[in-house]
Amino acid sequence: MTGIRQMIITLFVVAVTCAVILSFVYAFTEPRIAETQAQLTLSGLEEVIAAYEYREIITDTLWQAVDSSGDNIGIVFRVFPQGYAGPIPITVGLDNDGKITGIRVASAAEGLAETPGLGAKITQLGFTEQFKGKTAADIALEQEGGSIEAITAATISSRAVTAGVKKGIEIYGACVVPSCDPGVVFSDADEFVEVIRDTLWKAVSGSDTLGIIFVGVVQGYLDDIKFMVGYNKQKIITGITILYSQETDGIGEVIRNEEFLEKFKTGVPEAISGATVSSKALINGVFNGIGKFKEYIE
Repeated sequence: MTGIRQMIITLFVVAVTCAVILSFVYAFTEPRIAETQAQLTLSGLEEVIAAYEYREIITDTLWQAVDSSGDNIGIVFRVFPQGYAGPIPITVGLDNDGKITGIRVASAAEGLAETPGLGAKITQLGFTEQFKGKTAADIALEQEGGSIEAITAATISSRAVTAGVKKGIEIYGACVVPSCDPGVVFSDADEFVEVIRDTLWKAVSGSDTLGIIFVGVVQGYLDDIKFMVGYNKQKIITGITILYSQETDGIGEVIRNEEFLEKFKTGVPEAISGATVSSKALINGVFNGIGKFKEYIE
């Protein structure tokens, strides 16, 4: 009995000692691991667009690229389209004209699972360099009417990259500066006076205030929906655009359709069948925003 007790005590002491050592090692290495990961992320961003600073907007997903004067010069985003053997991690740079400045496909060491010697060739410059200078309209394989030449015997991987990049531009492209211009939703104004930074502007013509433009955010079905609205003194919505949404493809994402957005100009649109949560969230967000900001029209 004494031998068993001694064995239990010995095992307990060993376990506690190992736990203390592991805790010490973790506490010592965790900051270095985090620093290394941050450096790898920064290196990936620098590969697709040169900037003085990268301001994180969505954790590990979206960054604003800024020059030394503090001006926005574009964005960087990450997407993970499904390839032949698994998700393909892609980093994309986009300038303020909506043109791709570069893309970077992660290596096998970073999680790429495509077949070595075939699908894995999507990491090579001969493939990725094709995307530079192109807009979303150009991004498709040549056999599908686009300008990207697929890798021989790796069409699935090639198509996944083009589809992922194109979808990413659709989702995040509105975050580049021109797309966030209040003039997109209030074309009658000569200038816009910012009232609340990045949130509310007065639409002005001469000395007259014509209306307001505001940015709102609501919870959709899968993620936040960010939108911009123009609203004039006649209590009419002059325009609405989706700045960010990542709802279900072919379902919730129909809130981006111009036909639906145009209905806001004539009243309260009905929720979209099959996309009730997303469309109701947007409808409520728009009219709640009007109620919140309309006092600034006076």
